[in-house]
Amino acid sequence: MGGLPSTPRWGGEGPPETAEYLIGTFVGGKTFPVTSDYWHKLLELPFDLHWPANHVEQACQTLAQNNRSTRHLAKILIHLTWCLQESLSNPDVLSVASMKAVNASYISSVFLKYSIENLNSQNLDDLYLSLDDSETPPSNIRKDESIINMVMHAVLSYIGRVDVSPKRYLLHHELLNFMLIATSTQLLSGPSPGPNDAHPFIDAAMRQEHSLVGSVVHKLLLNYISRPRSKTSASYTLISEENQLGVLKRVGSAAANIVLLPLSYFVNSSFEASRSQLADSSVNILLILIHYRKCILVESVKNSNVGVGSESFLKEETYFR
Repeated sequence: MGGLPSTPRWGGEGPPETAEYLIGTFVGGKTFPVTSDYWHKLLELPFDLHWPANHVEQACQTLAQNNRSTRHLAKILIHLTWCLQESLSNPDVLSVASMKAVNASYISSVFLKYSIENLNSQNLDDLYLSLDDSETPPSNIRKDESIINMVMHAVLSYIGRVDVSPKRYLLHHELLNFMLIATSTQLLSGPSPGPNDAHPFIDAAMRQEHSLVGSVVHKLLLNYISRPRSKTSASYTLISEENQLGVLKRVGSAAANIVLLPLSYFVNSSFEASRSQLADSSVNILLILIHYRKCILVESVKNSNVGVGSESFLKEETYFR
Protein backbone atom coordinates (compact mmCIF):
# COMPACT_ATOMS: atom_id res chain seq x y z
CA MET A 1 0.00 0.00 0.00
CA GLY A 2 2.81 2.36 0.73
CA GLY A 3 4.48 1.69 -2.60
CA LEU A 4 4.88 4.40 -5.16
CA PRO A 5 2.59 3.85 -8.17
CA SER A 6 4.57 4.13 -11.42
CA THR A 7 1.57 5.13 -13.53
CA PRO A 8 -1.37 6.54 -11.60
CA ARG A 9 -4.73 5.52 -13.02
CA TRP A 10 -7.23 8.19 -12.06
CA GLY A 11 -10.32 6.40 -13.25
CA GLY A 12 -10.88 3.81 -10.54
CA GLU A 13 -9.24 0.90 -12.42
CA GLY A 14 -7.31 -1.73 -10.52
CA PRO A 15 -8.13 -4.11 -7.68
CA PRO A 16 -10.53 -2.70 -5.09
CA GLU A 17 -9.25 -1.82 -1.60
CA THR A 18 -5.90 -0.48 -2.85
CA ALA A 19 -5.06 3.16 -2.20
CA GLU A 20 -4.58 3.88 -5.90
CA TYR A 21 -7.97 2.40 -6.74
CA LEU A 22 -9.81 4.20 -3.94
CA ILE A 23 -8.38 7.63 -4.67
CA GLY A 24 -8.68 6.99 -8.41
CA THR A 25 -12.36 6.29 -7.83
CA PHE A 26 -12.72 9.47 -5.79
CA VAL A 27 -11.40 11.66 -8.60
CA GLY A 28 -12.83 9.60 -11.47
CA GLY A 29 -16.05 10.06 -13.41
CA LYS A 30 -18.13 7.31 -11.78
CA THR A 31 -20.53 8.69 -9.18
CA PHE A 32 -20.84 7.04 -5.79
CA PRO A 33 -23.76 8.08 -3.56
CA VAL A 34 -22.91 9.56 -0.21
CA THR A 35 -24.34 6.44 1.52
CA SER A 36 -22.07 4.03 -0.40
CA ASP A 37 -19.71 1.74 1.53
CA TYR A 38 -16.97 3.05 -0.74
CA TRP A 39 -16.53 6.13 1.47
CA HIS A 40 -15.74 4.02 4.53
CA LYS A 41 -13.02 2.18 2.59
CA LEU A 42 -11.54 5.46 1.33
CA LEU A 43 -11.40 6.96 4.82
CA GLU A 44 -9.73 3.90 6.29
CA LEU A 45 -6.59 4.32 4.16
CA PRO A 46 -3.29 4.08 6.08
CA PHE A 47 -1.03 7.05 6.73
CA ASP A 48 2.05 5.71 4.94
CA LEU A 49 1.08 6.63 1.38
CA HIS A 50 3.59 8.60 -0.64
CA TRP A 51 3.01 9.96 -4.13
CA PRO A 52 5.09 12.64 -5.84
CA ALA A 53 3.60 16.06 -6.35
CA ASN A 54 2.95 15.60 -10.07
CA HIS A 55 0.80 12.51 -9.44
CA VAL A 56 -1.23 14.37 -6.84
CA GLU A 57 -1.68 17.29 -9.24
CA GLN A 58 -2.94 14.89 -11.92
CA ALA A 59 -5.49 13.57 -9.46
CA CYS A 60 -6.58 17.11 -8.57
CA GLN A 61 -7.00 17.99 -12.24
CA THR A 62 -9.10 14.90 -12.81
CA LEU A 63 -11.37 15.68 -9.87
CA ALA A 64 -11.78 19.27 -11.09
CA GLN A 65 -13.06 17.87 -14.40
CA ASN A 66 -15.45 15.35 -12.85
CA ASN A 67 -16.64 16.95 -9.62
CA ARG A 68 -19.47 18.83 -11.34
CA SER A 69 -21.19 15.52 -12.07
CA THR A 70 -19.94 13.34 -9.19
CA ARG A 71 -20.05 15.94 -6.37
CA HIS A 72 -17.47 13.80 -4.55
CA LEU A 73 -15.87 16.84 -2.91
CA ALA A 74 -19.19 17.70 -1.27
CA LYS A 75 -19.71 14.09 -0.21
CA ILE A 76 -16.36 13.79 1.54
CA LEU A 77 -17.21 16.99 3.44
CA ILE A 78 -20.42 15.31 4.57
CA HIS A 79 -18.45 12.30 5.81
CA LEU A 80 -16.00 14.62 7.58
CA THR A 81 -19.00 16.14 9.37
CA TRP A 82 -20.38 12.74 10.38
CA CYS A 83 -16.99 11.51 11.63
CA LEU A 84 -16.52 14.64 13.75
CA GLN A 85 -20.01 14.35 15.18
CA GLU A 86 -19.33 10.75 16.15
CA SER A 87 -15.96 11.70 17.64
CA LEU A 88 -17.59 14.44 19.72
CA SER A 89 -19.99 11.92 21.24
CA ASN A 90 -17.04 10.30 23.03
CA PRO A 91 -14.06 12.69 22.76
CA ASP A 92 -11.93 10.88 25.36
CA VAL A 93 -11.56 7.81 23.14
CA LEU A 94 -9.37 7.64 20.04
CA SER A 95 -12.04 5.98 17.93
CA VAL A 96 -12.16 4.74 14.35
CA ALA A 97 -14.32 7.77 13.60
CA SER A 98 -11.50 10.07 14.75
CA MET A 99 -8.99 8.45 12.43
CA LYS A 100 -11.46 8.58 9.55
CA ALA A 101 -11.98 12.27 10.33
CA VAL A 102 -8.22 12.78 9.97
CA ASN A 103 -8.32 11.15 6.53
CA ALA A 104 -11.44 13.06 5.45
CA SER A 105 -9.96 16.37 6.56
CA TYR A 106 -6.66 15.75 4.80
CA ILE A 107 -8.13 14.52 1.51
CA SER A 108 -10.64 17.39 1.51
CA SER A 109 -7.84 19.90 2.11
CA VAL A 110 -5.68 18.61 -0.76
CA PHE A 111 -8.42 18.75 -3.37
CA LEU A 112 -10.19 21.85 -2.05
CA LYS A 113 -6.90 23.78 -2.12
CA TYR A 114 -6.34 22.92 -5.77
CA SER A 115 -9.96 23.70 -6.67
CA ILE A 116 -9.84 27.15 -5.04
CA GLU A 117 -6.46 28.09 -6.50
CA ASN A 118 -7.44 27.00 -10.01
CA LEU A 119 -11.00 28.31 -10.11
CA ASN A 120 -11.66 29.75 -13.55
CA SER A 121 -14.13 32.34 -12.28
CA GLN A 122 -14.93 34.37 -9.18
CA ASN A 123 -18.10 32.30 -8.71
CA LEU A 124 -17.44 29.88 -5.86
CA ASP A 125 -20.57 27.95 -6.80
CA ASP A 126 -18.31 26.39 -9.44
CA LEU A 127 -16.73 24.37 -6.63
CA TYR A 128 -20.00 22.35 -6.60
CA LEU A 129 -20.07 21.82 -2.85
CA SER A 130 -23.64 20.55 -2.79
CA LEU A 131 -25.38 17.32 -3.68
CA ASP A 132 -26.80 16.99 -7.15
CA ASP A 133 -30.56 17.44 -7.38
CA SER A 134 -30.86 13.91 -8.74
CA GLU A 135 -29.43 12.39 -5.54
CA THR A 136 -31.72 11.87 -2.60
CA PRO A 137 -29.98 13.16 0.53
CA PRO A 138 -29.73 10.91 3.61
CA SER A 139 -32.49 11.22 6.18
CA ASN A 140 -30.24 13.20 8.55
CA ILE A 141 -29.59 15.93 5.98
CA ARG A 142 -32.30 18.37 4.96
CA LYS A 143 -32.76 18.97 1.25
CA ASP A 144 -31.99 22.69 1.65
CA GLU A 145 -29.20 22.28 4.24
CA SER A 146 -25.88 23.89 3.37
CA ILE A 147 -23.03 21.37 3.40
CA ILE A 148 -20.57 24.19 3.99
CA ASN A 149 -22.45 25.41 7.06
CA MET A 150 -22.76 21.84 8.31
CA VAL A 151 -19.05 21.03 8.02
CA MET A 152 -17.91 24.36 9.48
CA HIS A 153 -20.15 23.85 12.50
CA ALA A 154 -18.68 20.38 13.04
CA VAL A 155 -15.07 21.55 12.61
CA LEU A 156 -15.49 24.52 14.96
CA SER A 157 -17.35 22.38 17.51
CA TYR A 158 -14.50 19.89 17.64
CA ILE A 159 -11.79 22.54 17.89
CA GLY A 160 -13.69 24.48 20.54
CA ARG A 161 -14.82 21.56 22.69
CA VAL A 162 -12.00 19.00 22.52
CA ASP A 163 -8.67 19.78 24.16
CA VAL A 164 -5.41 19.12 22.33
CA SER A 165 -3.64 16.00 23.58
CA PRO A 166 -1.01 13.64 22.12
CA LYS A 167 -3.73 11.29 20.88
CA ARG A 168 -5.84 14.05 19.34
CA TYR A 169 -3.02 16.28 18.07
CA LEU A 170 -3.11 14.98 14.48
CA LEU A 171 -6.86 15.58 14.08
CA HIS A 172 -6.56 19.11 15.48
CA HIS A 173 -3.65 19.73 13.13
CA GLU A 174 -5.57 18.57 10.05
CA LEU A 175 -8.71 20.50 10.99
CA LEU A 176 -6.74 23.73 11.36
CA ASN A 177 -5.11 23.09 7.98
CA PHE A 178 -8.55 22.53 6.50
CA MET A 179 -9.79 25.82 7.95
CA LEU A 180 -6.81 27.70 6.51
CA ILE A 181 -7.52 26.34 3.05
CA ALA A 182 -11.29 26.74 3.22
CA THR A 183 -11.04 30.39 4.29
CA SER A 184 -8.32 31.23 1.78
CA THR A 185 -10.98 32.36 -0.71
CA GLN A 186 -10.44 35.84 0.77
CA LEU A 187 -7.24 35.97 -1.25
CA LEU A 188 -9.40 36.15 -4.39
CA SER A 189 -10.93 39.48 -3.34
CA GLY A 190 -8.00 41.86 -3.27
CA PRO A 191 -7.35 44.45 -0.57
CA SER A 192 -10.95 45.72 -0.32
CA PRO A 193 -13.90 43.31 -0.53
CA GLY A 194 -16.74 44.18 -2.85
CA PRO A 195 -20.47 43.64 -2.40
CA ASN A 196 -20.44 40.61 -4.71
CA ASP A 197 -17.54 38.84 -3.02
CA ALA A 198 -18.55 35.54 -1.44
CA HIS A 199 -16.50 33.50 1.01
CA PRO A 200 -18.81 30.64 1.93
CA PHE A 201 -16.63 28.91 4.51
CA ILE A 202 -15.67 31.94 6.58
CA ASP A 203 -19.18 33.39 6.19
CA ALA A 204 -20.52 30.11 7.60
CA ALA A 205 -18.03 30.29 10.48
CA MET A 206 -19.15 33.83 11.32
CA ARG A 207 -22.80 32.73 11.39
CA GLN A 208 -22.17 30.27 14.24
CA GLU A 209 -23.27 30.95 17.79
CA HIS A 210 -21.16 33.54 19.63
CA SER A 211 -20.37 31.06 22.38
CA LEU A 212 -18.98 28.54 19.87
CA VAL A 213 -16.86 31.13 18.06
CA GLY A 214 -15.62 32.44 21.41
CA SER A 215 -14.53 28.97 22.52
CA VAL A 216 -12.66 28.45 19.24
CA VAL A 217 -10.83 31.78 19.57
CA HIS A 218 -9.92 30.81 23.14
CA LYS A 219 -8.47 27.47 21.95
CA LEU A 220 -6.54 29.14 19.13
CA LEU A 221 -4.97 31.63 21.52
CA LEU A 222 -4.15 28.79 23.91
CA ASN A 223 -2.48 26.87 21.08
CA TYR A 224 -0.36 29.90 20.23
CA ILE A 225 0.70 30.50 23.82
CA SER A 226 1.30 26.88 24.88
CA ARG A 227 2.68 25.80 21.46
CA PRO A 228 1.77 22.10 21.72
CA ARG A 229 3.84 19.63 19.72
CA SER A 230 3.21 16.09 18.59
CA LYS A 231 5.16 13.43 20.47
CA THR A 232 4.83 10.98 17.58
CA SER A 233 6.08 10.99 14.01
CA ALA A 234 2.64 10.18 12.56
CA SER A 235 1.95 12.43 9.62
CA TYR A 236 0.71 12.34 6.07
CA THR A 237 3.03 11.84 3.14
CA LEU A 238 0.51 11.70 0.31
CA ILE A 239 1.98 14.91 -1.09
CA SER A 240 5.70 15.12 -1.70
CA GLU A 241 7.68 17.58 0.39
CA GLU A 242 8.89 19.22 -2.81
CA ASN A 243 5.58 21.09 -2.92
CA GLN A 244 5.93 24.79 -2.23
CA LEU A 245 4.12 26.31 0.72
CA GLY A 246 0.84 28.05 0.07
CA VAL A 247 0.43 31.80 0.21
CA LEU A 248 -1.13 31.82 3.67
CA LYS A 249 1.66 29.69 5.10
CA ARG A 250 4.36 31.87 3.56
CA VAL A 251 3.03 35.22 4.74
CA GLY A 252 1.14 34.18 7.85
CA SER A 253 4.00 33.74 10.28
CA ALA A 254 5.62 37.05 9.37
CA ALA A 255 2.33 38.92 9.75
CA ALA A 256 1.59 37.13 13.00
CA ASN A 257 4.87 38.30 14.53
CA ILE A 258 3.66 41.89 14.15
CA VAL A 259 -0.05 41.55 14.94
CA LEU A 260 0.38 39.29 17.96
CA LEU A 261 3.71 40.63 19.22
CA PRO A 262 2.40 41.28 22.78
CA LEU A 263 1.51 37.61 23.16
CA SER A 264 5.07 36.58 22.40
CA TYR A 265 6.09 37.61 25.91
CA PHE A 266 4.08 34.67 27.23
CA VAL A 267 5.76 32.16 24.92
CA ASN A 268 9.00 30.33 25.59
CA SER A 269 11.58 31.88 23.25
CA SER A 270 13.68 28.74 22.83
CA PHE A 271 14.07 27.19 19.39
CA GLU A 272 12.31 23.98 20.41
CA ALA A 273 9.31 25.87 21.77
CA SER A 274 8.96 27.81 18.55
CA ARG A 275 8.56 24.65 16.47
CA SER A 276 4.82 24.09 16.69
CA GLN A 277 2.78 23.62 13.54
CA LEU A 278 -0.39 23.79 15.60
CA ALA A 279 0.60 27.20 16.96
CA ASP A 280 1.45 28.52 13.49
CA SER A 281 -1.87 27.34 12.04
CA SER A 282 -3.78 28.75 15.00
CA VAL A 283 -2.27 32.20 14.70
CA ASN A 284 -2.89 32.27 10.95
CA ILE A 285 -6.57 31.47 11.49
CA LEU A 286 -6.76 34.23 14.11
CA LEU A 287 -5.36 36.62 11.52
CA ILE A 288 -8.05 35.57 9.06
CA LEU A 289 -10.80 36.05 11.63
CA ILE A 290 -9.71 39.49 12.79
CA HIS A 291 -9.37 40.73 9.20
CA TYR A 292 -12.77 39.43 8.14
CA ARG A 293 -14.95 42.12 6.62
CA LYS A 294 -18.32 41.81 4.95
CA CYS A 295 -19.27 44.45 2.39
CA ILE A 296 -22.92 45.55 2.56
CA LEU A 297 -24.72 47.94 0.26
CA VAL A 298 -27.40 50.02 1.94
CA GLU A 299 -29.82 52.30 0.14
CA SER A 300 -30.22 55.59 2.01
CA VAL A 301 -32.35 58.63 1.27
CA LYS A 302 -30.52 61.91 0.70
CA ASN A 303 -32.07 65.38 0.49
CA SER A 304 -30.89 67.82 -2.14
CA ASN A 305 -32.02 71.42 -1.70
CA VAL A 306 -32.83 72.99 -4.99
CA GLY A 307 -34.21 76.55 -4.71
CA VAL A 308 -37.17 76.70 -2.35
CA GLY A 309 -38.21 73.06 -2.59
CA SER A 310 -36.26 69.91 -1.94
CA GLU A 311 -36.15 66.54 -3.60
CA SER A 312 -35.09 63.20 -2.26
CA PHE A 313 -33.06 60.58 -4.07
CA LEU A 314 -31.73 57.13 -3.27
CA LYS A 315 -28.02 56.60 -2.90
CA GLU A 316 -26.13 53.38 -2.29
CA GLU A 317 -23.60 53.48 0.51
CA THR A 318 -21.07 50.82 1.35
CA TYR A 319 -20.57 49.54 4.88
CA PHE A 320 -18.20 46.95 6.26
CA ARG A 321 -18.88 44.74 9.25
